[in-house]
Amino acid sequence: MRMRLRKIAWGLLVFCSSSGAEELDIKKDPVIFPAGPFEFAPIFEAAESYNDNIFQNNRSKRDSLLTQFHAGGQLALERQLNRYALTYTLQSSQYHNSPDDDYIDHFVGGTSHIEFTSRNRLDVNLGYLDSHYQRGVFLSRDLLLPTQRAEPDQYHLHTANATYRYGRVEAKGNLELQFNVDDYTFQNNREFTARQDRTQFVATPGFYFRIAPKTTLQVQVENQLIKYRQIEASSFDFTKQRFLFGGTWRHSANTRLSARIGYLRQEFDSPKYKGVDDVTWDLSGNWAPLSYSRFILSNARDVTASVGNNNVRKSDRYRLSWTHDWTPRVTTQLFGARENSENISINRKDNYTAFGIDLNYGLRRWLGIGINYTYRSLKSNQSVVDFDQNAIMFYITGNPRISDDAKTPWASWY
Repeated sequence: MRMRLRKIAWGLLVFCSSSGAEELDIKKDPVIFPAGPFEFAPIFEAAESYNDNIFQNNRSKRDSLLTQFHAGGQLALERQLNRYALTYTLQSSQYHNSPDDDYIDHFVGGTSHIEFTSRNRLDVNLGYLDSHYQRGVFLSRDLLLPTQRAEPDQYHLHTANATYRYGRVEAKGNLELQFNVDDYTFQNNREFTARQDRTQFVATPGFYFRIAPKTTLQVQVENQLIKYRQIEASSFDFTKQRFLFGGTWRHSANTRLSARIGYLRQEFDSPKYKGVDDVTWDLSGNWAPLSYSRFILSNARDVTASVGNNNVRKSDRYRLSWTHDWTPRVTTQLFGARENSENISINRKDNYTAFGIDLNYGLRRWLGIGINYTYRSLKSNQSVVDFDQNAIMFYITGNPRISDDAKTPWASWY
């Protein structure tokens, strides 16, 4: 049956011929070019898409063709077990039916992996992003309502992330400390965005202990602090803690289950605003019934404070995806996601749904093409925020493996 499916998929794409050696290279490491002691990997992607609701708002619905490309590269240096990389990439977006939303965004980032000894390992990521938010988009920004401005909100984001781990990789016990800083500064529409300037700190100590060859337990405490720079917004400063206990069980190379369950506490600095105490969890399962077919299921419960006000959003999120390699060159992915949330301070309930399908084809080790379709919908008991959105994209990706591996704010389409 497997061979029959492979022959069918291959027959659909027989117009793209290649050698047997190239066939085996499709899934290998990215294409790199030596540059003295360094290695350079170029990044390039181009896409043409159609979106029938670019502002994600049914009351101001507008469709448009969209031309995008990513371009840049990664310069890396390896010394024994240590690795250092510097990445630059840009994203250009041109809306054929909404030129006010055309932008070129820039990202510069550095990553390092340092092994001081076999027991001491440190990963550090630094980044600077000069970007903007699409008009109308509000859920991914943790805003209460869609933005209705003449031009998109532009911002600078500085990030610093570090993870230190103590203990041998093969040891039963490991200690870990994660620390993240995200600093947002908006550049325009200051009458609206000044109150959104903020810095977010997250510190997460953890302990991992392997109680059996296939079972590891973990204890973590996530500590989050958000500070607003505008005095008028400082009353919305808040802290959040998640006390988590869980573990990972690897039944086999093809089956993995993970769980973190615990208690969260969220509090505003101002006593006049009510915080939240609730249960919280992160659950996931990864199952590969065949070497070329994988299912991933996840479920999470958490709370998020909306930006610049006292609303708290309680959410239950679900996601299921299926990835199948029909041949070494042809891969499909189907996914579905659902979020049920409650905005406590305004008594609004939102139900967000998304699903899609992606088909990609590896022409060469350094070149891939694909097509995907995505549907998104928000239904609320306050219909002013409702939207339905359909988008279809054709894309071409140069050097797909580096597009997967490079830590950029724009996920590879491939």
